[in-house]
Amino acid sequence: MNPHFIFNTLNGIQSTMVLKGEEEANKYIGIFSGLLRKTLDMSALQNVKLSEEIDYLKNYIILQELRLNYPINTKYIIGDELDVDLSEIPALMVQPLVENAILHGISPLKKQGELTIIFKRIKDCLVAEVIDNGIGRKAAQRKKALISIRDSKYPTASKILQERIDIYNYVHETNSEFILEDRLDDGEVIGTKATLKIPQLINIRSL
Repeated sequence: MNPHFIFNTLNGIQSTMVLKGEEEANKYIGIFSGLLRKTLDMSALQNVKLSEEIDYLKNYIILQELRLNYPINTKYIIGDELDVDLSEIPALMVQPLVENAILHGISPLKKQGELTIIFKRIKDCLVAEVIDNGIGRKAAQRKKALISIRDSKYPTASKILQERIDIYNYVHETNSEFILEDRLDDGEVIGTKATLKIPQLINIRSL
């Protein structure tokens, strides 16, 4: 989890305490502590239920909204072929996609941020897609180039994700892949689409 996210979330909770009172701040403290605990728990697991991954993402996005001080219009789409309580996914694989979409795509926007998170099965692959209406890859890369030397010591979400995928592929002798592409409308960038493909979807009923 990005150290800046933790620091900014704590600042957001402090501001909430001042502006909205103890009850509202306690709500976010509960979500934040639960997310940290869940991160530690999931870090020790190879796979989690898809329902757990979705709940984790929902709480993560709530705290990002607190940090940004505005809501993100988020939609979840689950393929009919998936049962979220029976299907499994490698732990903490999708969160970096959401982090990238919010941090580099949606945060710089001057309009309502939108996220669509899709889980589906295509043949023998579990496919996760994170679609945003952000500024696109090139604009995001220009902004990232302006970060300070102090901030550059922290690995990016994409780098962390690729390392996880490489380890997962090595251990399981598979070929999971991560694809990041701009969304275009008449040649104009209207956001980014990140796709994670994981072969050999694990189903609890088969264990």
